[in-house]
Amino acid sequence: MNTFSARQSSVFPVRIRPLVLLVLGAFCGAPGANRLPAADERPTAFTANAPIVNFRVPTFTREGFRSWLLSGSEGHYVNANQLDITDLNLTVFDGTAANRVESVFLSPSATALVDVGQVRGPDRLRLITDDFEATGEDWRYDHRAKKVSIYKNVRVVFHAQLKDMLR
Repeated sequence: MNTFSARQSSVFPVRIRPLVLLVLGAFCGAPGANRLPAADERPTAFTANAPIVNFRVPTFTREGFRSWLLSGSEGHYVNANQLDITDLNLTVFDGTAANRVESVFLSPSATALVDVGQVRGPDRLRLITDDFEATGEDWRYDHRAKKVSIYKNVRVVFHAQLKDMLR
């Protein structure tokens, strides 16, 4: 299995590391993540001729707790701010020592927009939380705002008790 993690980064060519650093820096809110590197820090050429296969990219809060885990069967580098993902599995954590899973996003295809901290997709989405499960198409998740928007064929099933809803 070709799973990518920080511990196995030496297995992959050097050209993959900048993409992973971009994704990690943008979504974890690391200090200096929005800073442009100095000219001598920038790679001279960065291209991706093949997809990243069976990848996993964790991100962490400033305190060192897990923020989310982005994984997929394939990741296609489009540019410095965009990664197209096949078989997205995005697990969002509460960002505390409890390491509680807040939500899980599953979609056959999605795009991660690193510069704005968003993941979106035109295909179907299955969103799973403790309180509800939602499905639909044409969706967007803004990690910084913790906001999910689903625009088509939305179906929500609540697992929590809704008291006095029809009053």
